This record gives sequence, C-alpha cells and structure tokens, in this order.
Amino acid sequence: MRQRWLRLWTFLRRDRAERELTRELDAHVRLIEDDLVRRGMAPADAALAARRALGGADQVRERHRDARSVAWLEDLRHDLGHSLRALGRTPLFAVAVVGTLALGIGASTAIFSVIDALLLKPLPYAGGGGNLVRLIAHTPPPPGSDAPPRRGDVGFSADELDSLGQHLRHLDRLGVAGASVMNVRGVDGAGAVTVGSLTSGAWRALGVEPAIGRLPSPPPDGAQEVVLSHAAWQRYFAGDRNVLGRSLTFDTVLGRRTTRQLVVVGVMPASFTFPRPETVAWTAAPLAVGPGVVFRGRMVASLAPGATIDAALAELEPRVRTIRQHAPEIRYELVNERDELVGPVRPAALVLAAAVAVLLLLACLNVANLLLARTIARRREFSVRAAVGASQSRLARQALTESALLGVAGGTAGLVVARGALEGFRALATTLPRIDLTSSGPGWGGSSFPRLDDVTLDGRVLLFAVVLAVGCGLVTGVAAALRASRADVFGAFRAIGTATVGGRRATGARRVLVVTQVACAMTLLVLAVLLGRSLQQLTAAPTGYATSHVLTFQVGLPATTYPDDRVLTFADAVTERLRALPGVEVAAYANQIPMVQLRDTAGGLWTTPDATRTFAPDAADARLVSRDYLRALDVRIVAGRGFDERDDASQPRVVLVNEKLARQQFPNGDAVGRTVFVGRDVAPWTVVGIAADVRQFGLDKSPEPQFFVDLRQWQRGMPIFPAGAYYVIRGPATSAAMAADLTRLVRTVEPEAVVFNVTPMDTIVGSSVARPRLYASLIGLFAAIGALLAAIGLYGVLSFVVHERTAEIGIRLALGATRGDILRMVAREGGALVAVGLVAGSAGALALARGVETLLYGVAPTDPRVFVAAAGLFAVIAGVAILVPARRAMRADPLPAIRCE
Repeated sequence: MRQRWLRLWTFLRRDRAERELTRELDAHVRLIEDDLVRRGMAPADAALAARRALGGADQVRERHRDARSVAWLEDLRHDLGHSLRALGRTPLFAVAVVGTLALGIGASTAIFSVIDALLLKPLPYAGGGGNLVRLIAHTPPPPGSDAPPRRGDVGFSADELDSLGQHLRHLDRLGVAGASVMNVRGVDGAGAVTVGSLTSGAWRALGVEPAIGRLPSPPPDGAQEVVLSHAAWQRYFAGDRNVLGRSLTFDTVLGRRTTRQLVVVGVMPASFTFPRPETVAWTAAPLAVGPGVVFRGRMVASLAPGATIDAALAELEPRVRTIRQHAPEIRYELVNERDELVGPVRPAALVLAAAVAVLLLLACLNVANLLLARTIARRREFSVRAAVGASQSRLARQALTESALLGVAGGTAGLVVARGALEGFRALATTLPRIDLTSSGPGWGGSSFPRLDDVTLDGRVLLFAVVLAVGCGLVTGVAAALRASRADVFGAFRAIGTATVGGRRATGARRVLVVTQVACAMTLLVLAVLLGRSLQQLTAAPTGYATSHVLTFQVGLPATTYPDDRVLTFADAVTERLRALPGVEVAAYANQIPMVQLRDTAGGLWTTPDATRTFAPDAADARLVSRDYLRALDVRIVAGRGFDERDDASQPRVVLVNEKLARQQFPNGDAVGRTVFVGRDVAPWTVVGIAADVRQFGLDKSPEPQFFVDLRQWQRGMPIFPAGAYYVIRGPATSAAMAADLTRLVRTVEPEAVVFNVTPMDTIVGSSVARPRLYASLIGLFAAIGALLAAIGLYGVLSFVVHERTAEIGIRLALGATRGDILRMVAREGGALVAVGLVAGSAGALALARGVETLLYGVAPTDPRVFVAAAGLFAVIAGVAILVPARRAMRADPLPAIRCE
C-alpha cells in the first residue's frame, strides 16, 4: 500500500521527479567517467564509454518512470494531451459535438431537477411528510351531466376532529388547516396576503418549529398571535428580529369578514410554505369566525405507526359520514399529502422525462455518428500507429479518451444550458399568484407546477449531470473506439480515392444511426403536434363571455366598519364612479367571476319549495350580481330579458338561468316565466331570462348549471361576498396600468380601502391554460431540437456517401447519366432512410402517445392527422438535408474519376 501511495505522489509531482532523475543520471555518468579517467582513458573517450555503460539514457528514464509512477495514469495523461491537440486542430468538429451534447445533457439535467423536486425530495415536514394524509370527497355530477365528479377537501371543525381522534387507532395528531386572504394594515407593500390558520393538532402533525420565536398558543390566547413566513419577514421587515412582539392589524378579504389584532411571536423556516407557497403568515385557528359560526378547514393528520391508508379510511369513513351527513353517493378518499400535491402533474412529468430521454438518445446518436465519421477520416493515422506497434486496446483507449473528454466538455456546457432552461421553465410555469383562480393546483401558489421553488441545480442534480456527461462521452465513443481498434496495418499504403474507402460496415453503421435518429425525431414531433393541437383546441374553446378590454379587481375594506349591507352601498358608489372614467363603458360587481374556483350554490335553484332542504350535490352554481354584470362580461341573453331598472327591492323577485340549467330543470324549453325557489327559501322567484352558458371553472371544463340573482333583491342572511366582491369594467381604455387610478378612485369612497388583484380578463383566462401551454412549449422545443439533430445526421451521412462514391458518380456521368439521374439516386438513398425512420418512429410515438392521453383536450392520441402532420413536417426538414449533398453530387466532375480508374 505504501508503495502505491509513493507512486501516486511521484505522479502528482512528476516535474520535480524528472529533474531529480536527470540529476541522478548525470551524477551516475560522471562517476563512471571519472573512474575511467583515473584508469588512464582520455576524457572524450571516457564520456562516450560512460554513456555506453549506462545503456541509453532514454531507455533508463522510461524504466525508472514505469517503476516509480502509475502506468495507466501516465497513459491517460498522454491520451488527454493527444486528444486536446487533435481537437484543437478541428475546432468546428469539437464545437459541434460539445454543442450537441450540451443540448441533450442540459435538457436532461433540467428535467431531472424537476423530477427530483417533484418525486424524490422529501416534503419540509416531520419525516419528510411521508405519513401526512388528507381526506378528499368525490361528489358526483348532476344526472345527465358529462362533467367529472367534483373533488375537494372535507371540511371539519376542531371539535369534530377532536371527537374523531378519540375513536381512531390508525390516525394520530389530527388537526384542521385553512387559508384566507387578508389585508394587512400599516405594513408598506403588504396589502392583501394569504394567511394560514392551523390548530395545534395540525402543527404537531407537520412537526415544524419556528426559526426564531415560538408557535402561536392554542385558542383562546393563540387566536391573537401570528408567525411570519421567512420571505415575509425579509420582504416587509428586512429580517429585523425586533419584529417579535409587534402588533399587526388583519382584515379578512376571503372568508367571513373580520378584523383581528395579532401579535408576531415567531418566524418560520424558509422551507415552510404550508398550505400554499404564497402564504405569508399563520395564526392559531380560531374556535369561531363569527357569532354561532365555527371555524372549518381541511383535515391534517398523520398515519399511526404501522397503519395503512386503506385501514385508516375504513375506520374513518363511517364516522365522517355520520358527522357531515353526506349523501351515500359521495365517495371518500384518504390520500398522501405528496400524492395530492404532485398527482395532477405526475403523468406530465413522466412524459417530459421520457421525451427528454429520447432527445438525449438522439443527441448521443448524432455525436456517435460524428465520432465514427471522424475515426474513418483518421483511418490513415490509426493505420500508421498500428503499423509502428500500437495495440488494439491502446487505439481504442485513445478514441474513448477523446470521446470522454468531449463528454465532460459537453456536460460543463450542459450545466449552463440547464441553468437557462430552468429559468425558462420557471417563467413558463409561473402564473397569477392568486388563491382564488383555477390556474394552479392546491398548494402550488402562483405556479402551474408544484414545488417550483425546490427546482434548483443542487448537489444531487450536479452529480447526475457529471455521471451523465461521462456516460454519454463513453457511450457515444464506443463505435468510434471499435473502428479505431480494427485499423488495417496496410491501410496507410493503399491508394486514396477508391470506392472502398471507409468500408461498407462503417457506412452501414452510420445509416442505422441515422434511421434511429429519424425515429426519435418522429416520436418527439408526434408528441409536439398532439400537445400543440390540444392547446389550440383549448384556447379556441368558446368562453361565453368577453375577455378583451375587460378589467377585474377586488377591494379590501376594514371589516369592523363594513358589514355586508354597507359593502353593497360601497360597491354601488364605486361602480357609479367607475362608469364616469374615460373609456369605461360598463362597470359592475358580483360574488364571483369566471375562472374563480370557489363555489357558492346559495342552496341551489329548484322547481318546488322545501324549507328543510339539505345540501345537494347537484345544486346549481349561484351568481349574485349587480344589474350590469352580464353586460359588463358581454354574456348573451338567449331568451327573455336580462336585469334592468325594474328589478329593485320593491319589485317581485326575478332570476336568470343559464342554458344548461334551463335544459336540466325545464326540459320542455319553457323556462322563461316559470316559478322557482332558492335553497330553503319558500318565497317564489320568477325566471325572466336565459343567459348563454359560460365556462366558469376552466376552458377544459364543460359549462355547469348556473343562475343569476340581482343583489338588489337578495334579502337573505347569508354572507353575500364570501370571497370579497369582484369588480368588472369593460371599455377600450381598460388595462392593468389603471391600478393607480383605481386606487385613487376607490379611496375617494373609503380612504382605508386596498385595491388588489387588478387583472385583465384575458390574462386570467390565459393563466388558466398555463399548464397545457408549458407542456406544449417544452415538448415542442424538444421536438424542434430533435428534428434539427436528425436532419444534421442525415446530411452528414449523405455527404459521406457522396464523397465515398465520388468516383462512381463521375463514371456514371461519363457513361451518359444525367445530373437529374444523380439527384434521384442520392434522393432515393436519403428518402429510404427517412421512410424507415418515420415508420419506426410512428410505432414508438403510438406507444408513447398513450401516456399523454390525460393531457389532451379535443384530440385523440391516435389521431391519424397528427401522425401525417408530424411526418410531413419532418419530410420537409429532411428534404432540405437531402438536397444539399444531392446538388453537390450533381456538380461532380467526371474527368478526375476517369483518370483515377
């Protein structure tokens, strides 16, 4: 072992060792020379005899080097030096290979970073969040509806969960968690923010402690305390530790409206973002949110040691059904927190991983083709080296060293590509950071992809990139190494220009590589066309309402001075001033607008009265609106009339229904004029009009039954604006740049009001398709790169074939073949390679397309038009790649071929 370490040490300090060896040899020669001189030999003869006695300085040096150093490291050093010099002589080739590998490795590293964050990294909770579960209810759609079941968390109060916990053996540390939008007064730049509310059981289940300070105490004391997120602490308080003990005023915007004075008692770690990434603070969940109204939220629980989800659900379901009085057709599901978080994008993530693997394979095939061509071009060099004694393994090792060096360089450049790719991915995945919209999943924040903040180039991703770079370098060099190791000793002395140059086997191998590249490119193109067509169908779906020149916003008001009835007065005053703005044609407000994911049925709309009516899963969605709301969104009235000046509080109550609800409740088509009832209210309402269907919950969702009530006639005791009032203005001058003007206008009515969520309607609708746009953009980019690489490979092979057959082409021309004949000959060869590749790629795409079926809208994964379009697109690209070498072949001069023959 000591001898090995000494050899390694000598290798690392070889320059010094060489100097010491030179001095030692010189001293040894002088000693022999002096001895010979003392014996009477002339100095010149003694010097010559001393060198002869040594046996050759160079040979002695080599023996000493072999004895003192590590042979394979010395060989590697020489191979690296030779490879660097060889690549330096062909910089264009080196740039092409490094660039190709950089694209493949960079894309693969970026997607691995996404997969790592989604599926491999633990959640920032106790035990990585592996035992955290939540209860989901699946509510079936109304009879005759083609909509999928509604899926959502089951709401509980703290007392209900405490009661449940006493009878459960498979779940422990049960708690309740919720989130609300609140306006923070007195903090510059805060405005409306998301605030979480957790019971002590939820804190225990999560198992996270504050970075500084402590958690809120249980109610009632803890109801007046708050902990801040690390981001909010840095953004609003500059990381000041003296923020502990400061009192902040919060007004509820989303949820039952209240005002709370909260004292800051702690700051959470930067990794803690539960239940949503944009959450800026957490309070202890209050026991009640109003007189006689208890706080409800979703369940947060941990599986007991040794328990399974199925056993826990079997134990939990009958007790929950008893407490919540849900209908038998409602199905419960207990899901893992991670599965719920990443489940909606897991299929897409796996498809992206498969697509980038195909792209990486395509890049490696392209590089292998280039390296094989380079080896064939260097056949004379390898033949000469074989002739002077280089072994097959030595030649193969040299070729592999060069490819590995290119792989490392490609991996280094790939990290730069991956960094840029991740920035682009974040930009594409970022959507509106709003809790009320359908553009992001539960707990995703302003993103169409979960855990976006965890997608980074950390140590694990860098290790993956290093392994991938070395692996790609070695794998792509195998064909070239085998070719180099079989160098013909007599090849250096053969004539150049014969038709057998390069050998048929090398040409055949390159053709196989090109066919595989075409197949890979075809697979990616089919996926790209599928997702692109799906996105086109989705964005072309009729919304049922205007999206251009429509601006929406919300207003936060002090809850203590603005109960619901005063909010209506305030909203009327604001809309009156909005109508007076230049360029504003219509202004209105409502309890919700399209694409808001919150549901409010108000008990549903029915054709018979029932004062004891309970929750019904088929209840229609309720819209409580001002008079001009439908006109502001340009929703058509297809029958009857809309709301007008006649529909005030003193007149008989009227209601509008949409087309879907009209067909559902009145299949005979006589909805207008019929009497209906809202919820448990036995007082009648009259249907006076039918509004066109709108896509409320997403462009990919069918319109749902809805009814509209004019707020002037709404006299029930329920909260009118559970999510805050939504204001809508339409006109040619409306834009998000009006935010400052809107704030000034609103504060002429209430100086403490806060204007937030100022967003054009087309931005909201565009944000709802952010995820399909992300998928289509990524796969489209992969397909474009893949098609380009395949075309380059095709061009390279045909150029090589044309060069190899130069003499043959010249003879054909000399014997009377036309230049058109030569063009068709080359085109047939290239076309055959493309045709075989397209057929093989179509088969692969057919298998992979099944995996994207859940991501598609309005297009089947086996749609033949998609495959024809993808094949036609690549045929055009391949045609250009074939035409260039074909035209070069047409211009071949027959005279050199005749002279050679």
